[in-house]
This record gives sequence, structure tokens and C-alpha cells, in this order.
Amino acid sequence: MNMSRTLAAPVATNPATKRCAAPWWLATVAGTVVLGAGAFFVDEYLAYLASSWLIFGLLGLSLDMVWGRGGMLSLGQTAFFGLGGYAGSVAAINLASVTGNTLMWSLPVGAIVGAAAAGAVGWLLFHGRLGALQATILTYTVTLLLWTGSISFSARFGDAVVGGDNGLSNIPGIVLGFGADAQGLGPQGTFACVLAVSALVLLGVRALLRSPFGTVVDCVRLDGPKTELLGYDVRRCQLVVFTLAGGIAGLAGALYGAWANYLNPSLFSAQQALLVPIYVLVGGLGTLAGPFVGAVAVGGLSYWLGGGVVGGQTTLIMGVALILLVLFLRGGLLGGLGRLRALRGPGGAQGKARQAKTAMDVDLVRGLREGAAVPAPVLEIRDGVKRFGGVVPVNRVTQRFAPGRVRCLIGPNGAGKSSLLRCLTGTHLLDAGEIVLDGRPVTRWMPYRRVQAGVGIKMQVAQVFGELSVRTNLWIAAYSRDRDAAVADRLSERTLRALGLEALAERDAADLSHGEQQWLDLGMVLCLQPSVVLLDEPAAGMTGDERRELSQLVRVLAETAAVVVVEHDMAFVRTLDAEVTVLHRGEVFAQGDLDTLRQDERILDIYLGRQQHVRSH
Repeated sequence: MNMSRTLAAPVATNPATKRCAAPWWLATVAGTVVLGAGAFFVDEYLAYLASSWLIFGLLGLSLDMVWGRGGMLSLGQTAFFGLGGYAGSVAAINLASVTGNTLMWSLPVGAIVGAAAAGAVGWLLFHGRLGALQATILTYTVTLLLWTGSISFSARFGDAVVGGDNGLSNIPGIVLGFGADAQGLGPQGTFACVLAVSALVLLGVRALLRSPFGTVVDCVRLDGPKTELLGYDVRRCQLVVFTLAGGIAGLAGALYGAWANYLNPSLFSAQQALLVPIYVLVGGLGTLAGPFVGAVAVGGLSYWLGGGVVGGQTTLIMGVALILLVLFLRGGLLGGLGRLRALRGPGGAQGKARQAKTAMDVDLVRGLREGAAVPAPVLEIRDGVKRFGGVVPVNRVTQRFAPGRVRCLIGPNGAGKSSLLRCLTGTHLLDAGEIVLDGRPVTRWMPYRRVQAGVGIKMQVAQVFGELSVRTNLWIAAYSRDRDAAVADRLSERTLRALGLEALAERDAADLSHGEQQWLDLGMVLCLQPSVVLLDEPAAGMTGDERRELSQLVRVLAETAAVVVVEHDMAFVRTLDAEVTVLHRGEVFAQGDLDTLRQDERILDIYLGRQQHVRSH
């Protein structure tokens, strides 16, 4: 189970509503100004401690990007934090004497080193296609390896001396001025500077994740395989997020070095690595600002309890408080506030009135197909073979799929229909043979590349992004085609009207009935404007009226696209007026019109389990 979905509901990402969103950036700027000014009226020691809380909040933000929005728990953020801290501090020690200003050296170097380290680790994670648990273990292992190595690592880099377990000392504090006479900031000034850097990073991350790229990131978290079937390179998206998060962690490490004036291997410790998820959970997973709230809450509570108010039971009280918070306020502090605000909003308690899908408009569907390629490319599989151990579900299959008439693949269970379709989509790669699209060999292409080349894919079970609205589901599919937001707006709106989904546009996809989700999935395929359409049992779970509409839709698609349908329901196949290919034991057994094939005794033997005519094949 994806923990990011269990523990918190991340911010909705409907591009159509983002443009009307409250000016969150204005609130962030105002809060930064107020807190920065207020720092000069509090105790210096408290301001000094609060600076570290903000730095750990910045580190938590890097994890929230990867975990709360990316869906993968990384225990390696402290590794990038420590590497960035050491690298940035070494740069500051050697170069600050030239310019006076320390941050102009430490922050860029720390961010670059953190991003480079994260990019290297991320490449192994995502191109190795590791699962979520494996990725968590690997990132934790990287942190522990760095911890072990840093204890014994000693080296001199110019004026900077890294002394193994003794760490790195004599790190210059934060100096914003220039020249040899530039003075370092005091505790209050340091807090204001750290606050400003944190606010700028938070604003940048929020802007990025409110962009179309951020919507794609959310889709990857919710359903990575489906996102790839919409034409997005999921691995590249994950790598970009992970690398950026590593850069933020490295920047936070450089800030920490300037704040503490000293670094040691404890930055890479297991305890430090496990504290960062606590900050994120306490503040609110997926909220972005939550890690700052969590770090301040944990740090502030520890500061208050450390004053002796509980008779030396600080660790016990902290542990109990955190357990209760995670158990009973699963969205964290900010997540809980967000839910409360949603309940108090208009209609929040009662919910929206249930509305249903209306009839499909065939003329509008034909209008959507105006952008389809003419003539549509031909998809071919030549002597295709796919093995799973001793099982061969696709055995020397040769087929050619062209527009003009629907092609149906039928056969008993285990005949190899879905396996053949998955080979065409790229979900399964052939062991032998080749697949050709429009004259180009695509045999080794991943699914997203085939989709980008014009293939639209709908698998057997409806795949929709349940936490996103119907409109956003269609929008993200439409955006995949041209990466143009205005084009995606128009195409998704036209698809809503064509399929009769307008009344459901603002509903979460998870709230739709099974049949409505099937239509939404089909709508996402339409938004891709495909020239080849692959459908795996599209009528499953639909009512009689819905099947009749679906039959119309498939026949309209076949006018301009090569359409391949895997189906068990012979009554539905008959309505498609399709050319039918019968598969048996992974091989093409027969091909022709359905009425002709129904008279073939060999095919009846296959479906009834008789052996007389099957042996003669």
C-alpha cells in the first residue's frame, strides 16, 4: 500500500482550479516578513535554535517532495544533506576570504553536490525499476555507508581539514556583505536569513508542483503504470524530482554548516535519517509547508520539555506525543487543518449531489478525431514470441492491424489474447520476432514511447487517478500529446462533452461507478488522439446501454485508427462488425468474420474443450 495515500491526502492538482487558487505565495511572503521582523524581538538563544528548526524543515521539504508528492519514502535525504553540508562548508572555508560573502559559495556548491549525489542514486533506483520498499532500503543503506565511511575519512582540501570522527571545524558563519571587512550575522539576523532562503525554496517548489509537471508527478504517485500509458516517461519524472530534492537537501546542509560552524559524521547517522520522516508526518505529508511546521513543533516541544518542566522525562513525553499525533491526526497538523476547512466549506458536510453520465454524442466524437493521422499508420507483429518459463502465451504470431475495420482477438482463457496485447503495448517485451509501427521497428520501445508515436491503450481494469477530478484525468491525458496547456484545456473540454461526462467533471474519479470509470478511461485514450487503439475487454462491467454506446465509439475510432479489441463477449463482438482472430495456445488458430467462424467445428471444440478437431490443427 502506498503510504503517501494512507497517511495523508495531498493537495488537489486540478489545473483548471489552480488558476483560481488563493494567492498562497502572498501568504508565504507575508509570513516570512512578520517572522523575520519578530526575530529581532526574541531571545538570541531561541532565535539561534529556531534557525536550526527551519533548516531541518528545509531538509524535510526535500523528503516531502520525494515521499509526499512522489510516493517513495527515501531515507537518504540526510546523506545528501551531509554531503552538501561538507562540500559547501569546504567551499566557504577556502573562498569566503576572497569575497567576504559565505553563502554565495556554500549554497550553490552544497546544492550541486546534493543534486549530483541524488541523481546518481536516483538513476540506480528508477532505471533499475526497484519497488518502493527496495528503494527505501537502498537509500537507507547509502546513508549508513556514508556514516561508516565518514568516521574514518580524513583529508585536507586547501584550508579545510576533514578529520574523520572529529568532523570539519572553523566553518565561517553567515556573511552577506562583501569585502574583507564584512561582518557575520548575529542569531536574529541568521534566523531572518535562513527564513528568507527557506521561503524562497518553498515558493519555488510550490510553483513547480502547481505546474503541469507537478500534476504529472501526482499521477506518477497515484498510478505509475497508467501515467506511462499516457505517454509520460515516468522514470525521468521520478529522477528529476529526486534530483531536485537532493539539491534542496544539499543546500540545507550548507546552511546547517554555516549555522553550526562545525560538522561531524552524526549527520549521516541512523537517528538523523529517521528524524526527517517524523518532521514530515507531524507537519503533514504532501503539504510542502508541513515539514517546517513539524520541525518547529518537534524542536519547540523538545526545547520546552528540556527546560525541566517534566522532571527529565523529555524523551518519553516526546515519544508518546508523536505516537498519538501520527495515530489520531494522520494528515499531520496542516493536513488536519485542511480537512477541517474542507468540512466547513460550502457543501462540505453533505457532499455533492450525485449526477450521472449523459449520452455520448457521436458527431462530437467524430469531431475529436479530426486531428488523427490520415492515413493512419499500420501496426504489425511479425513472428512474435513471448515466453514465461515453460509457458509460451505468444508463439510465432504474425498479424497486421490497419484502420477501416475493427479487429477482435478472441479465444478461451489462457489463449494468449491479453499477453499479445501487452506485447503490442510494450508492457511485455518480445523474446523473438519484431513489432513495426508505421514502418518503424518499435520492438524494444517502452510503452510511453509507443504512446508518443500514436498508440492509445486501455487495459482490462479501468485505470483512473482516483484522487484527481474527472476533468484533470482528461486534461493530463490531453497534455501528453502536445505539452500545450491551452490545447489540453480545449481537448479535455471537448472530450467531456462528447462522452457525456460534463456533469461529472468536478467529481473525484474514485467516486465514479465502475461503468463511469470505464468511460473516463476511454476518454483519456481519446484525448491522446491515437492512430492505433488497443482495448482489453473494454465492455467489462458495462450495462446494455453503455455497451451499445461503446460499440458506436469503437466503430467511429476504426474509421481513422487501427483498432484492436480483446473481448470475451461474442454478442458485443457481433455489434462491432469486426474481423476476428481466434487465438489458441498462443498461436493464431483461425481468422475471418464472426458468423463464418461460428460454423467452424474446430473453434467450437476449443471453447467446449473437445479434442477431435483441435489435434488436426
